[in-house]
Amino acid sequence: MTRNDQKPRIEAVSQPLYFFPDRSVSASELKLLLAEGTEEERLWAISNMLRYAQWDDIWLHVTHDEVREVFAALDLPDKLRQLLARMLKVESPVA
Repeated sequence: MTRNDQKPRIEAVSQPLYFFPDRSVSASELKLLLAEGTEEERLWAISNMLRYAQWDDIWLHVTHDEVREVFAALDLPDKLRQLLARMLKVESPVA
């Protein structure tokens, strides 16, 4: 079988990502959520990535700037929020 005759690996396309414990989400579904989802869906997806994904895996799907833009609205535990704020150099608003 030549390279062009090979069938796509369906398992790789539909395999759920490990960092969504509450719902099965594939890489293609995540891409669609981030590109075309509602703000609530995007926040949910980014929050899950930041909570559960390995550091390098997060940045395969979003950029630092994209996370910074929505940082205040993300659902994160306080300690993780503080750690990420320092790592991403997120400025806290002045009260």
